[in-house]
Amino acid sequence: MQRNTTLNLPDKLVSRAKAYAAEHGTTMTAIIRAHLEAITSSGETRAADDPLLAYAQGQLSRTEAIRLLGLRDYAELLVALGDADLPMPSAPPHDIENQATTFAKLWRQS
Repeated sequence: MQRNTTLNLPDKLVSRAKAYAAEHGTTMTAIIRAHLEAITSSGETRAADDPLLAYAQGQLSRTEAIRLLGLRDYAELLVALGDADLPMPSAPPHDIENQATTFAKLWRQS
């Protein structure tokens, strides 16, 4: 189960965080989730310690996972996921909603 949470953050911080997320091919949600997972971990192997696991859990962007794993491209990332028997990450609900909204707009225009 996932929950939407409202955060009260300074506008400048939000702007910097959005820019950082865009530059790194990720979302603010993924960044916040990764940090919360890191600070609340009970000591077991954390996804932050394994970029492939973090990517499979949606905590790391594709670009960042490829870089951290030293892979050439997305195809190698897919092979690594398969070799590790890890699933493809699911898109966050807000991304799916944005894609559906965009599709609906395009559909109406055609």
